[in-house]
Amino acid sequence: MTTCTVLTAASALHDMAAVDAVVDAFRPQFAAVGAEVAGSIEAADPRLPLAVFVLTGGSERHVLQAWQARQQLVPGEPLLLLTHPGQNSLPAALEVLARLQMDGARGRILMLHVPLPTDPPNGHALRAAIHDIAVWHRLHRARLGVVGTPSDWLVASVPDATAVQERWGVTLVDHPLAPVMDRFVDNIDAPIAEPVRLRARRHDDEPHPAEVETAGRFEPVLREVVAAGAYDAVTVRCFDLVTDAHTSGCLALSSLNDHGIVAGCEGDVAATVALLWLRHLIGRIGWMANPAAIDEATGRIELAHCTVPLSLVESFELDTHFESGIGVGINGHFAAGPATVVRLGGRCLEHLWVTDGQALMTDPRHGRCRTQLDVVVPQHAAGELLRRPLGNHLVVLPGHHADEIRRWWATMVADAA
Repeated sequence: MTTCTVLTAASALHDMAAVDAVVDAFRPQFAAVGAEVAGSIEAADPRLPLAVFVLTGGSERHVLQAWQARQQLVPGEPLLLLTHPGQNSLPAALEVLARLQMDGARGRILMLHVPLPTDPPNGHALRAAIHDIAVWHRLHRARLGVVGTPSDWLVASVPDATAVQERWGVTLVDHPLAPVMDRFVDNIDAPIAEPVRLRARRHDDEPHPAEVETAGRFEPVLREVVAAGAYDAVTVRCFDLVTDAHTSGCLALSSLNDHGIVAGCEGDVAATVALLWLRHLIGRIGWMANPAAIDEATGRIELAHCTVPLSLVESFELDTHFESGIGVGINGHFAAGPATVVRLGGRCLEHLWVTDGQALMTDPRHGRCRTQLDVVVPQHAAGELLRRPLGNHLVVLPGHHADEIRRWWATMVADAA
C-alpha cells in the first residue's frame, strides 16, 4: 500500500549518474515504508503525504517552487524534507526550511542514512515522519458533529469553529439535538445494553436492567447521527438526556469510543478534538475526565468521570450517573502503570499541556463521578494546571506518549517560536 509520495530535487550542476545512484540507494528504504518516488508534483496523490528528497545543494529554488505548487492542491500541508549525508543535501534543506519558517509555513527535516540490514531505527523514523503527516491529512478531512450546544458551564472549552478549522483542519458541524432526542424516544433497539450488563461486575446497588436498556437505546441513535452527518467524531450535550429523558448518555458514548467512533460528552469541543487527534496519532482512544483534586507538592492528580471506554479498564460496575443519581454511569477500574495526560485550550486550540505520568490503583471516593483514577505527574506539570489552566476536562491515555505528542504538535500545529 502506498503511504507517501517522495519527490526528488537536484541541481542540474551535479552529475546525474551520481544523483541517480543516491536515489537507487534509498529505494529499498522507501519501498519498506510504502513510499513511491515521483518525478513531479502533478504525479503526487494529494490525498497522501508528500516528502521532498533534497538530493543536492543548489536545489533550493526548485524545492520551494514544488512546495508552492503543492500548496495550491493541499493548502497548509507541512513539508517533510528528506536529506542524506552527501552532495550538500542537508545545507540545502536547512536553507529551505528556514525560508518556509520565515514565511510562517511548517515543516521538518529528517536525515536519512543508507540502512544496514540490521538497522531498523532509520526506517522507523521515516515511517513515523510519514505517519505524522498522514495524521495531518486525516484531521483535515475530519468532521466533528457538535450535537446540541455545548453545556453552559464549558465557558473555556468552545473554541471558534473557523479558527479550529484553520489550525487543525477539523470541520465543526452544528447538529440540532431535538430530532436526536425525538429519535431516542422512538427507538426500541438496545444492542449494547444486555452485553454491557452481563459483563459488568454485579453489586447490590446496580441499576435495574430496564434502566440499562433505556440508556443503551441512545447508542444506535448516535450511530445514525454519525452516519447521516458523515462525522468522524461527535460531542453531545448529554445532560439534556438526564433532564428531559431521565436517563444518561454514558453507556452510549463509552460504546461509540470502543467501536472506533470518537465521542465526547457535555458538548466539549476542545476535549473531543484532542480525543480525535490522539486516536489518529497514537492509535488509542483516551478517557475524558474531570480533575477532582490536584496536589502540586506531590504531582498527584485525582480524576473522575462516568463515560470511560470499557477497553481502557480491567473491570467495571454499573452505577447511576453521578450528579443526577439516575440513568447509568460506568465505574471502571484502571490498572496501574504508565499514562499520558493531555489538554488542548485557547480560542483556536493553540495551546497544549501534556505530560507523562504514572497511574495508581485508586480506591473510590464519595462525591465524585463513578470511574476514578489517580495519576502522578511531575510537580511542575501539576502546578501549571493550577496556575495556567486550559479548561476542565483532561484526556488520559495508557502508556507514555508525551514526546511523540510534542513532536507532532511542534511541526504540525504550533505557532513558530
